[in-house]
Amino acid sequence: MSDEASIRVSKISGAHRQLKTAITLWGRDDDPVAVHTLAVAAYEVFHFVSKKRDPNRRDLLFDTDWIKDEYRRDWVALIKKSANFFKHADRDPDAILDFDPGMNEWYILYATAARQLCGEAQSQEESDFMWWFTLNRPQFLTDEGRKMLADRWPSDVIEYGRGLTKKQFFEAVRNARYQLASKAAQDR
Repeated sequence: MSDEASIRVSKISGAHRQLKTAITLWGRDDDPVAVHTLAVAAYEVFHFVSKKRDPNRRDLLFDTDWIKDEYRRDWVALIKKSANFFKHADRDPDAILDFDPGMNEWYILYATAARQLCGEAQSQEESDFMWWFTLNRPQFLTDEGRKMLADRWPSDVIEYGRGLTKKQFFEAVRNARYQLASKAAQDR
């Protein structure tokens, strides 16, 4: 038993913590297995809570309208394969997986969307991730999304941001936020 006091954690607050930590690790190019496990766990909670709160909400990964109902179980098993591999060893303790870390940003993206459908506030980490995604994955944006980017950031800033590695981008954002907070504290 630990000497530390216990903490009360709701499903939603736990999912927020998991998603924030997943984004932080992902932005630092840290362990992709840990990122995946946290991002999928956060997504699952937000997915089911959003469905409970609004049974008519738009579809997400597990319940996408793109997959026929008779193949839904296979679809969910496929997209949860890596997460289940990392969590369970009861049936296959000696198994090996060829893991694609590229899936992590998609789970982070969908966890962010599911969190929004829960009516929960966006974290700073999610905001940073969404800006990175918007800058670095413009091919996935709608015309409206590309216009929003162009309207908010000058083209030289967009090009500069796209020239940074993921790790550099997140460090630059964190440093800028720190400098703004320090300046605001001095101005008080």
